[in-house]
Amino acid sequence: MSPDSTPQELAKKTSPILAVLSGGATLVLLHALDALHLWALAILASLLTETASYVIIEWSVQATLKRRVKDLSEALSKSNQTTTVPISEQPIDDILDWANQQIADIKALKEKDSFRKEFIGNLAHELKTPLFNIQGYVLTLMESDLSDEDIVRRFLSKANRNVNRMTALVEDLDAITKLESDSLNLTLHPCNIIDVCKEALEGAESKAENHAIQLELILPEENPDTLNVLCGPGQIIQVLTNLLVNSIHYGKKGGTTRLMVQNHGELVTIVVEDDGIGIAAEDLNRIFERFYRVDKSRSRHAGGSGLGLSIVKHIVEAHGQTIQVKSKLGKGTTFSFQLVNLDTAVEKRNNLDALQSAKSE
Repeated sequence: MSPDSTPQELAKKTSPILAVLSGGATLVLLHALDALHLWALAILASLLTETASYVIIEWSVQATLKRRVKDLSEALSKSNQTTTVPISEQPIDDILDWANQQIADIKALKEKDSFRKEFIGNLAHELKTPLFNIQGYVLTLMESDLSDEDIVRRFLSKANRNVNRMTALVEDLDAITKLESDSLNLTLHPCNIIDVCKEALEGAESKAENHAIQLELILPEENPDTLNVLCGPGQIIQVLTNLLVNSIHYGKKGGTTRLMVQNHGELVTIVVEDDGIGIAAEDLNRIFERFYRVDKSRSRHAGGSGLGLSIVKHIVEAHGQTIQVKSKLGKGTTFSFQLVNLDTAVEKRNNLDALQSAKSE
């Protein structure tokens, strides 16, 4: 019996089979007795068998289930004293629904537990790498001639880079914890998205130069200086910075990353596009997971906390929008999201007010 079958359904499926077998057996017997003229007995035997088997199967399945549910109910009652009606006294259909729900809940808990273990393992790895590096540099300094100022500065500089990496990881963990618990104070107000994009692009210029990536800013021709949207400016700068840095990390040397602003009337679309290594189709559904890396060796060598895209997703969703991604392996990747266009909203409001004023006159 499948998890979704009831005793009635099982009896309904089984009894016709038994009826056919019974009728067939009766015909064989009549043939052996040279009494096939009594074929009506075979039909009667089939009908009686179907009716009787339906009742017997339904009753036996219900009785078996109730016995097992009674044992389960007694076990549950010891840990849950709030149940007003014992499970064993409820209708069998309700019991099956309840049991299927418990199975689904158990599967969900197993998935969460698996995700928790994977998260802890990834976090331990991300913290272990810079910690081991710092430990190695400190031990080297302790065993070396501290009077050599160049060596001391070089190793302290390397240790400091790993400290900064750990600091960034902790800050990203704090940010995503606040985002997932809805404790982030996100205040939306009018903001010139052109200025926000320019600021994010300037912040990524140094990293782009180090990776030989060219950055381009493409603005709408009709309003290249001012385009007001409703957003949290600090959070959107964080989104754009993470998308740009991610694009640079996975870009090709000599490649290009474009930040585009597109005015679509009521909504403004922000696009970050590159011609980098791209993302395989099987990875696209997982890239927003915490610590998920498409190319683990490459991304860990390039740095980063592994939380950037997860933070992007949460911030964009906090604005009531969704982050979209398109990619082709070896060709590049495009991320995009939308924000409410306040200029269009204000223009519509002004037109409506003017129309109402004209009507009143």
